Amino acid sequence: MMLSAHDYPAWMNQSEHRGQFPNNVDAAAEFMVLLMQGIYDYTKGRIPPYFEPMNEPDARYMILNFTTVSILHKLVAEKLHARFNIHVAGPTVTGYSGSSDRNNFSFWTQVSQFMDATLDYLDVFSFHSYNSLIVSGKSHRFAGMNEARLVAFVDLVENYAYLKTGKLTPIVISEYGRGGVTGISSTAPSGIVDFATIYHSNAHRFTQLSLREYIDRSVVFLLANEKYPGHDSLNWSLFTLQGKATNIVDVYKFWYNFTSDYSFIRTISQYDGEERTVSPLAMASSLYNETVILLHSYSQKSQKVKLVFQNGWIKPTTGEATCITIKDNWNPVMTFNEPFDIGKTQGMVKLPPEATCRFTFKTPSDQQPKVILNETTYYGADTVIPIKGDAVSTEISLPNDQYDSARLRISTSWPINVTNNVSYITFNLHPLHSFYKLYDSDKLDSQTYWEVWEFVVPPTMFVTGANQVQIHFSSSMTTGYVSSVALVTGNIVQSDLKSSC
Repeated sequence: MMLSAHDYPAWMNQSEHRGQFPNNVDAAAEFMVLLMQGIYDYTKGRIPPYFEPMNEPDARYMILNFTTVSILHKLVAEKLHARFNIHVAGPTVTGYSGSSDRNNFSFWTQVSQFMDATLDYLDVFSFHSYNSLIVSGKSHRFAGMNEARLVAFVDLVENYAYLKTGKLTPIVISEYGRGGVTGISSTAPSGIVDFATIYHSNAHRFTQLSLREYIDRSVVFLLANEKYPGHDSLNWSLFTLQGKATNIVDVYKFWYNFTSDYSFIRTISQYDGEERTVSPLAMASSLYNETVILLHSYSQKSQKVKLVFQNGWIKPTTGEATCITIKDNWNPVMTFNEPFDIGKTQGMVKLPPEATCRFTFKTPSDQQPKVILNETTYYGADTVIPIKGDAVSTEISLPNDQYDSARLRISTSWPINVTNNVSYITFNLHPLHSFYKLYDSDKLDSQTYWEVWEFVVPPTMFVTGANQVQIHFSSSMTTGYVSSVALVTGNIVQSDLKSSC
C-alpha cells in the first residue's frame, strides 16, 4: 500500500509546505496510523503486508526536503510497528534514482542521508524504476534505468547499507516498467507503445530476477483499465472496458507457468570484454521434467546465442520456443511452443530483434541439478570513490569460509564527454582481465556513463580478512567515481530437495 500523502484537512497548519503537507510531521504520521487502524478494524485484522508512507517525495522538492521526509518515515515506522505486524518501506523515490550519479552524486547524497536516519526503523528500501520509448519518424529506441543503472543503483544502496549495518537491506521496487514516451502520443492507440510496455516489463523482470538475493518483491506498473471520462486511452491497460484482453497481457502469458516448483540455475554471459546485448536466466523443475533457458535481447538485430551446459550436465537437442518480439508494422507478436533443434545448429538458438524468449527442454528428473549454489555478496569498504589518476583501490573483507565461485561487480561513473574504460583489475595483486559489461540503455541520453563491469575471480585468490582490490583504467582521470564494488561468492552444497539450483 502506498500513499500520495499530500492531502490533509484544511484546519491543519500547512503554511511551511505550500498548503500540501502539515507543519507538524508527527500529526501527519498519526493520520497514517489512523488510516491503517481503520483498515485493520474494517477487515477484522487484514492489513497490507507493506506500507509506503509517501509516493515519490523527491518529485515534491518544492514543498518537502529530505530531512522532513526522513522524519516522517521514522515516525510512521515507529508508530505502525508498535501496533501492527507490517513492513514499512521508503523512500519510494522516482525513477530519477537511475540518474543518482549526476552532478557528482548529488541526488544520492540526499538518499544516503535518508538511509542514515531511517535504516534502524524501516524494514525495506523502496524505489521506482522505469525505461522510456523514444520515436523519431520510422525508428525507435529505448532509454532509461535498466539494465546497468538498475544494477548500479541496487549495488550502491546495498553497499552503503552494508557499511552502515553489516548486512544487506531488503529492496522493493514498487513501480517498474515503461515510463515516458517522446516523439508520438503515449495515449493514442499504438503498436509500438504496446510493445514498449511489454518489452520494458520483461526486461526489468530479467534484471530483478538476476538480483533476487537483494530484491524482496517488485510491482510492474500495469493497470486493469485506464479509461475514465475525459481520458479515452488504454495506456498501460490489460483489458478494455468490455473485458477484452489487450496486447499487454502477453507479459503475463510469458511468465504465468513459472511457479515455486521451478528453481533457478546459475547462468553466466561470455566474458568477452564487451557490453552484452542478451540477458540470460535459467530454471528447472523436476515436477514438470523441464529445463528452461530464458533470454532477453537488447538489440534491434537478430542475435545468435550458443547455449553451453557446463560439464555437459545435460545434452538437450530438441525443444520448444515461446517468444515476444516486434514485427515490421511496429506491433508486438507472441509465438508459442515453436519446435527447434540445437543438435542441428551446434547449440545455437536465434533471438528475433528485441525479443524475450524461453527455450524449453524436456529433462528427466534424475538429470536435474543435484546441488545448490548459495550466493553471498560482500561489498567494498567505500562507496562513491573519486577517481584521481589511472587506478582506484578498495578492500573487501571475507570470513574464513569455503568458496567455489566468485564474480566481481564494479560500478563506475564519469561524464559523457570523457572516454575511458576499466582495462583490468588486480585482486590481491593478481591481475584479472576477463569481464563483460551490463547493457546501458541510457548511454545516448544521459549526462554520464554509469556502467557495470563484471569480472570472474578465482576463489583461490581469496584470503581471510582484507582482500585488496585495485581497478585500473585505460586513461588517467581527474573526474569520475567508482560507486560500488561487490564480490558475489558461491558455495556449492548438496541438496536433498526434489529440485535445486
